[in-house]
Amino acid sequence: MSMPGLRQEHGEGKAMTLWERILQGVTAFSLETIIGTVAAVLGARLVFQYLPIADYGQLALFLSFYATGRVFLSFDLGRILIAEIARARGTGELGWARFLISRFSMFSLTMGTLLLFLFVGIGVRQGEMLLWSAMGVYLWLTALNTSARALLHGTTRYRRLAAQSITASLGLLTVRATLPWWWSGERLSGVALTYPLMELATALASVYLARAAWLELKESSTTAYNYRNLLSLFAQKGVYATLSIPVQKLASQLPIWFLNAMVGDVGVGAFAAADRAYHLIFTFFASTETTLFPLVSELAHIDTERLRVALRQAQKYTFWLGLIVAVVGNATASWVMLLIAGEQYARAIPLLRLLLWGLLLHAFSQSQRPIFYAIGKQKWLFVTSLLSTAIECALLFIGIGLVGTIGAAWGVLLRSCAFVTIGYILIRRLAPGLWIDPRGILKVEEFDLRLWRGLWGRR
Repeated sequence: MSMPGLRQEHGEGKAMTLWERILQGVTAFSLETIIGTVAAVLGARLVFQYLPIADYGQLALFLSFYATGRVFLSFDLGRILIAEIARARGTGELGWARFLISRFSMFSLTMGTLLLFLFVGIGVRQGEMLLWSAMGVYLWLTALNTSARALLHGTTRYRRLAAQSITASLGLLTVRATLPWWWSGERLSGVALTYPLMELATALASVYLARAAWLELKESSTTAYNYRNLLSLFAQKGVYATLSIPVQKLASQLPIWFLNAMVGDVGVGAFAAADRAYHLIFTFFASTETTLFPLVSELAHIDTERLRVALRQAQKYTFWLGLIVAVVGNATASWVMLLIAGEQYARAIPLLRLLLWGLLLHAFSQSQRPIFYAIGKQKWLFVTSLLSTAIECALLFIGIGLVGTIGAAWGVLLRSCAFVTIGYILIRRLAPGLWIDPRGILKVEEFDLRLWRGLWGRR
């Protein structure tokens, strides 16, 4: 089925099928993940060599302030923007897509500037000017790159989106590897400075990478659109998305804050190291959701059956791959952590082993957020996030109090279980045509047989 306004990477002439587009996205993001993971492992090893575990705990705390500030850069409007740009391209409303991206860029850069001044002010007041300023500049540059990322993602330019991420990964590795050459002060401050420097390199690349996507929209007229249209979109889809993003970000930082209050810097450092190692592995799985997000919005009201098949197969393959990685990861976690971080981070090993089982839960959750956005039911995503976060708070308090640092890992894992369960119940009621039976992971279908025959025939 062809759809008006849908074009692929700039310069490509032939239209691609849904599976070809998914394959292109997953391939691009898989390459990004491989390069990013290698760079991240090497970069993490350098950081672990530079900082003892207590200093790493302090760095994780400052990065949690950055993550909290990042909430206010867009209030999750970027996700709405991505879905809406994809929908606008599918219907040929390129002027609306241009209007959205331009206003979003203005908003995020304005918020980034305000946050920069706020962070510098806090640094002056608390006598930690360098660390707070580094996080403030990091936020401002993130605002710039977030705008470019939203444009590339919404126009499904997966290869350029992956290139932006690769630039960030390699940039961060480069500044960390050369840290002793350009920084002679306290190592904690030097490592903190590597983050805004990485974002600066990414910003320079983003200007080039986003150029083709912007040229596609540049000639489209925006005279038919105004801020009333924007407010209408926000009222329909943005209110609960704006409310949900602080809750989601809060949930991601809760373990750090609870551990900082109940255990101290060493416990924070151990959990942060395990969480960092988990997310290095998780990036291999996140590419599927990143690819699906705009495509679900394009096809949710056009070709539901084809989309449902794609979601079902993605769930199945992600689950079994996650199971394999979790089993292998548990067997090798001790060796990997000691190789990368050293003996002083040994207490992070049991935390990593537990967190790895979250990969299985991701197989079921990866399509939930795209579906909520595609059907315009973000309020239920907010409810899901709110309930699961409330559960996490209780679990963290009880778990850390009873068993220490590993209680934080249990809190994260059980929170994910709650999120997936609530999401499944809601989607079955709100969008039964897109609901995927979780028992499907055990079924071998004709599609699977054709896929395996095709792969086997290529050998």
